[in-house]
Amino acid sequence: MKMRSLLSLSIAGLLSAPVYATTVTGKVTDTAGQPVAGAEVKIEGSRRVAYTDENGVYRFNDVKQPHIHLHVYSSNYIHGDNDLGDVNADQNVDFVLQPASVENIVVTANALQSSVLESVTPVTVIGADKLRKIEAPTLGETLKNAPGVHSTYFGPVSSSPVIRGNDGPRVKIVQNGLDVSDVSRVGPDHNVATTLSSATQVEVLRGPATLQYGSGAIGGVVNVVDKRIPQYQIDGVEGEAETSYSTVNNGSYTRADVTGGSGNIVWHVDGFYRDTDNADIPGFASIEPDEDEPYGELESSAMETRNVVAGLSYVAEEGYFGFAVEQLDNEYGVPGHSHEHEEEHDEDEHDELDGDHDEDDHDHEEEGVLLDVDMTRYQAAGEWHSPFEGLTNLKFAAAYTDYEHAEIEDGEPGTVFTNESSDIRLSAYHEEVNGWHGVFGLQFNHSDYNAVGEEAFTPANTTSSYALYVVEQKKVGDVTFELGGRLERTTLDAEASEVELDVLHEEEEHEGEEHDEEHEGEEHEEHAVAFNFPDYDFTSLSLSAGANWEYQEGHSIAVTLSRSERAPSQQELFSAGQHLATQSYEVGLVFDMDEEGHIEEDLRSVNEEVSTNLDITFRKFTGSWGYSASFFYNQADDYIFQTSTGLIALSEHEEHDEHEEEELEGEHEEHSDEEGLPIYYFQQADADIWGFEAETYVDLTDTLRLTVFGDYIRAEVEDDNLPRTPPMRFGSELSYVNDGLSADVGFTWYDDQDEVASFETSTDGYTLVNASVQYEFGSQGIDWVLFARGENLTDEEARVHTSFLKDQAPLPGRNFTMGVRALF
Repeated sequence: MKMRSLLSLSIAGLLSAPVYATTVTGKVTDTAGQPVAGAEVKIEGSRRVAYTDENGVYRFNDVKQPHIHLHVYSSNYIHGDNDLGDVNADQNVDFVLQPASVENIVVTANALQSSVLESVTPVTVIGADKLRKIEAPTLGETLKNAPGVHSTYFGPVSSSPVIRGNDGPRVKIVQNGLDVSDVSRVGPDHNVATTLSSATQVEVLRGPATLQYGSGAIGGVVNVVDKRIPQYQIDGVEGEAETSYSTVNNGSYTRADVTGGSGNIVWHVDGFYRDTDNADIPGFASIEPDEDEPYGELESSAMETRNVVAGLSYVAEEGYFGFAVEQLDNEYGVPGHSHEHEEEHDEDEHDELDGDHDEDDHDHEEEGVLLDVDMTRYQAAGEWHSPFEGLTNLKFAAAYTDYEHAEIEDGEPGTVFTNESSDIRLSAYHEEVNGWHGVFGLQFNHSDYNAVGEEAFTPANTTSSYALYVVEQKKVGDVTFELGGRLERTTLDAEASEVELDVLHEEEEHEGEEHDEEHEGEEHEEHAVAFNFPDYDFTSLSLSAGANWEYQEGHSIAVTLSRSERAPSQQELFSAGQHLATQSYEVGLVFDMDEEGHIEEDLRSVNEEVSTNLDITFRKFTGSWGYSASFFYNQADDYIFQTSTGLIALSEHEEHDEHEEEELEGEHEEHSDEEGLPIYYFQQADADIWGFEAETYVDLTDTLRLTVFGDYIRAEVEDDNLPRTPPMRFGSELSYVNDGLSADVGFTWYDDQDEVASFETSTDGYTLVNASVQYEFGSQGIDWVLFARGENLTDEEARVHTSFLKDQAPLPGRNFTMGVRALF
């Protein structure tokens, strides 16, 4: 008890500031002179928050800091601010806010936390209300209708965001600004470990965001913001709960989150449980189904997920410190394998024994491949306002993640992937100097990755990075200028490994039995090479300059030019083995492989990827209509990409079967008829990526709004196209809002994708039709929301070009979701 009291006194002492007796009050109105009720007024560099009453009046008593900078936020208005400077007397400060025709949310992922409409870089923020409408079991499927954002779609159980054609290590996924530290960047079958059940908003930064988040964030950043570490005082208890049911997979979903507090102590608890069966689909899963494949069902697409988060904070007037713990248990199938394994099992039984089929084994085969995820995450965060002269704010954030998942094949434990990761960030915000205000900071990240089992296609390795970054901003008239830079040192250290690659050349695969008899034992190339990897060190320098010009009231243009350097990821460097989930054999950058599939004993040199990016964004955000349109061009030197070689790698299982056949029957030479695994090789070449994303809306009446969006991406590398580039897309939605009733109906059209890479097949286009309705009402202090939504209402067969499983796993068929939500 004594130690606890000393700790509380120490924290309170650190977070205290000199005492002043300043009162700040005022009134917030719109341009028509009407009061703005419920607006949030903040004092920068303080935990102090006030809300305007029905007359638009706010008030702060006993403000305990000399320098006062006020910010006013309301989702229906453009952000207002007033820097009063150093004051020692009571202040009366009024604000007149310009109405906004879009929801104007503060972007916490930006270093200086500007609003959506003020951001120099292209950004989309999805607020809590919209998130509840569109939330899917995976992050990629939830965000896939945001302009410029697609999904890797590895079935309904796993998908990550694709931003402007970039995925994997080029898209950073963070939770409250800290890396999620799972292994979703290693393979598309690994689901993103972050959850949306209690998220207050999701921020999508399109284009390079390397200054704040590291050299890997060349494609963009997705930041999931939640309340796991409370930052403001609250007296009493508030929260929400929800339950829903989905028809397409017999899915049940239940969640709850509660926040409460008294005095300086604030706590938070949230959790959810999701359970689904295999998803229904319109037709066969495979483009070329065999006679045993079930109709109308995507095998191995069920999931069961449990997640619990608990957090606690000490909040004083001039700062806070808190921590949170999360436990995630997730078991889900990997589509595209169940039937294949069952078929292989039957063939082996017939060829080797020519006997009875074992029903128990058959049942196991139908289980296919499962991923069993177990993750524990510890997170801490704090702020100290006005800690020293010249600094307005000091922020600290840290996370430690212990992630593990096992790949269970045919009911038996297989490869186990683990990743222990730490992410620490310290940021200091300084007072204005010649009109410039900004932030400088330090970041440290360490990852210890290991995989044990037959599917361990990457050796155990560690990755460490240290970085120093700075972002500065200055407003001159109607123009806001922003400059930034980041210097980062990355070290990768991998354990020694042996690479065994047996190649069946594609042209030999179809030459028939006569050729096989003449060239028995020569139809494929066998060799194993041992490697001792040196430490790989990269120093990355990223620079950015941009400006946002409001050239006319309600109209702006933002231009950003950036040069970013990216160190290769561990998967891109060291992959060397069969990747069961993507049904491929991966070969990393460091290996020198020729066109025949022969790997040399000497390792290749690897360069950093250098990206020069130009972004131009036009916005109109007032009146009865508005728009946001971004055009981008990205020229990349030594761009790292994975491409099919046209070669086939034979697995050890296939070799074993062949030898058994020869010993038992002496006449079977069917090995060259087996498919094997296509070899995908990581390479580097200069690339050009360009395109646009746009969204426009018009208020037809006071209750009806029409929204239209579209995006287009073109990606080329030397004389070829980059693989899995999203197709052109166009969509529209008509929404209705009146009192407690809201509804919308819309469609999204995807074009054919025939601009494909070598050895890549084209994909047919499709159109998805969705609709939703919800009704809100209050009863006994609780706000109730009844909702229903329909997805893919026309039950269209849709295959996602960005997916490795497009030929084996279409999108789910027609789905209806119904549920109820309570807010208290």
